[in-house]
Amino acid sequence: MPIHEKSLIRPENLKTHDKLVLDGIDVSGHWSTFIETRVVSDYNEALEEEISALPGGEYIHRCWQCGSCTNSCTVHAINPDFNPRFWIYLIRMGMESELLRDKDIIWQCVSCNKCTYACPRDVVPEGVMKATAHWLERKGHTPKSPSTHFDEVFTEQVIATGKIEESRTIRRFFKRTNQGLMQSWMVEMVKRMLRHLPIGLLSRMGLATFIAPRTSNWSSAASAIQEYIDEQHDKQDKALSLSELIDVAQKDAAA
Repeated sequence: MPIHEKSLIRPENLKTHDKLVLDGIDVSGHWSTFIETRVVSDYNEALEEEISALPGGEYIHRCWQCGSCTNSCTVHAINPDFNPRFWIYLIRMGMESELLRDKDIIWQCVSCNKCTYACPRDVVPEGVMKATAHWLERKGHTPKSPSTHFDEVFTEQVIATGKIEESRTIRRFFKRTNQGLMQSWMVEMVKRMLRHLPIGLLSRMGLATFIAPRTSNWSSAASAIQEYIDEQHDKQDKALSLSELIDVAQKDAAA
């Protein structure tokens, strides 16, 4: 029986024999390649619903596995193991353990959106990849990515002040991701700013770094934004069954 899409079969599941004779016929080496028989018993029947509950994953149910996303993918062209079509298939089949085997590369999506433009079913594969990466973090399968840390720092500053002050955002991001502030590209950027930006603008930027200006009458808007974020997080926690896990952990800790 021929092996279809051999690249999608895990190397450890491919078995060959240096010496094998069947019914008097030598099928050693390449001709004796078999797929190891196995039974998948740990399906997560709610996996598709969990991914679709996160921003970007809403239309995963539309996928009909044409492969346009993978064929157009910028990352796949460099790393053949990066395969959005295959991961969407695993998600819809509920094969969580198989999906987790690629958890260290799923986050590598660069959001070029070529897959989204190529998709004939408006699945928005780029969004699905981001939702899947977010799912991995929320479930504790992977640590928070640098982009997640940046999003959190950015959101916190908007809610707190109603403004974006770039230097404060960068400093807090570097601190949260344990990066040093004096990086070569940062030093070069500051040098160019000092050479080319007007003194008045530089003065205002420097002053904003220490004063942290706020939008007038921002408290009501900040409260509304925070309330919406909390509602969305609660909704996602429920879909991912995280609320139950948190309750169990708290009860165990109390006991």
